[in-house]
Amino acid sequence: MMGTRRRKIASIVMPVVLLITSFVLLNPILPRAVASQSHSSILIVGNAEFTPANGVTGGTGTASDPYVVQGWNINVCWQCPYYGIEVANTTAYFRIFNVTVSSLITAQPATDILLNNATNGRIDNSVVQDESILCCGGIIVESSRNIVVNANNAEAGTCNNFSSCSTYDTVGTYGSTNVTISGNSIRADASGNVLGVKGSSNVTILNDTILMNGLAPIGAPWDPSNGIVVSSSGNVMISQNSVRDAACSAYSPAKSMIVGGSSSVQIFGNNITSFYSCGSGIVLQSATGSLVYHNNLVNNSVQASDDNPGKNQWDNGYPSGGNFWSDYKGVDNCSGPQQNICPNPDGIGDTPYAFSSAQDNYPLMTPFAADPPATGSGGGGGGGRAPLQA
Repeated sequence: MMGTRRRKIASIVMPVVLLITSFVLLNPILPRAVASQSHSSILIVGNAEFTPANGVTGGTGTASDPYVVQGWNINVCWQCPYYGIEVANTTAYFRIFNVTVSSLITAQPATDILLNNATNGRIDNSVVQDESILCCGGIIVESSRNIVVNANNAEAGTCNNFSSCSTYDTVGTYGSTNVTISGNSIRADASGNVLGVKGSSNVTILNDTILMNGLAPIGAPWDPSNGIVVSSSGNVMISQNSVRDAACSAYSPAKSMIVGGSSSVQIFGNNITSFYSCGSGIVLQSATGSLVYHNNLVNNSVQASDDNPGKNQWDNGYPSGGNFWSDYKGVDNCSGPQQNICPNPDGIGDTPYAFSSAQDNYPLMTPFAADPPATGSGGGGGGGRAPLQA
């Protein structure tokens, strides 16, 4: 029976591996970290299990001297545990740094790095590569607090709905608070979300590169990947991210950014681009109190949608302005809050950009680029209008 199952899974995996290999050659994500020494899967449950036997290489568990799990190369193999590294039920400060965790072909759903009911943790400068068809995610933060996920490379390849997992996020935070996800390169080639936030609060998503392949393997029931997906959450900031749909899927168009059933979500300063003019840009579903401005929406088939009229705001008022829309047809001859001081162009379109049941009252005429921080002050600008490369 096991031999038959393995042959069946292998028949699915091999074509997918060839597809992903071709894509990686054309779209490489270069590792930021190089782990040097092999280690078996690491499980730490409770503060007392931060020990050398469990991969801890230093630290005392304080804010100034956190426990460190560093330099390991972990392979979640065919019949290995369902995790590469799991830290659960802890309150001590810890850091997972410069590790590589790979899931290739596993016999059960696998997560590369899982924080479960952990507090005061940091995952940075690491590489996770989840190519298992039964993957449950690359870096997952669940029921945790005060967590930073920074400067990692996370990649999911062939996750699909044969898995028993309820989610397929490459990076995800669920039921957690005070979480920062910043400076990461995150990619999903098929199925699930590249970055998912569910049932969480006080989450910052900053300066990440999000790549959706959107290619569903032929003959298989994979959905395309979506970009940043926020659901049932509050007080979320999404800023300065690059979200790119690198291919079109005939199975179902991808969505670059979805906010569903959430409140007080700020979305500003992001580049949201479709290379093949398909899929959706920013989608608000039953969202309230969202503020969306200074984003560059380029070549999406549906640039934006909002099913909750009047409950969200798609510009930052005048003179700050709204968003850049690549399909905006208006002109800029006037200025002022009513755009009625003429002739006096101000970089803002004279007429709103309207879509579904909402509109951007002050659409930008050129792609938005924030002013660089002032020298020596550490402050920032934000009024720039120079073109910004996606």
